[in-house]
Amino acid sequence: MFFDEEIMTLHSDASDATAIMTKLAQQLRAKNMVTDQFLPHVLAREKEYPTGLATGSIGVAIPHTDSIYVNKSQIAFASLTKPVTFRSMVDLNQTIKVSMVFMIAMSTPHEQTDLLSNLMNMFQNQNVLYKLNQSDTKKQVITILNSNNIL
Repeated sequence: MFFDEEIMTLHSDASDATAIMTKLAQQLRAKNMVTDQFLPHVLAREKEYPTGLATGSIGVAIPHTDSIYVNKSQIAFASLTKPVTFRSMVDLNQTIKVSMVFMIAMSTPHEQTDLLSNLMNMFQNQNVLYKLNQSDTKKQVITILNSNNIL
C-alpha cells in the first residue's frame, strides 16, 4: 500500500503551493521514504511542468519528480482548508485553485505510470473527490482511495 497514515494531512492550512509541497516532502523525508534531494527536484519540476488539474469543482495537484530521489514508494496526501494556487498542467498560463494534493514518490518509473493512470480515472468522479475532500479521518481517506484502485 502506498499510503502511510502518518504521511497524510487532513484539512491542512497552507499559505501557497510551495508550503504544502514542502510540508508533504518533509513528512516523506522524516520517514526516510525520499532523499534530501526530493523536495528541491519536486519544486524545480513544478516550475517547469506544473501539476495543477481542474477536475470540475475541486482542483487537485500531483507534484512528483524522478524515482532516483525515492527510497520507498509512497503517496503523501493533503486536503486543504482553503485552496491554494497551482499552475495548470494543461494550460501553463492558467492557474488552478487546488483543494487536494497527491505528492507522488514512486521508486520505480512503471509504478508512477500505473498510479497516474488510476488517479486520472478517480479524478473524473466528482462524487469521490468530494468525499475525499470532506473526509475527517485518515481511515476514510484510505478506504476511498483503496476502493478506487489507488493502492
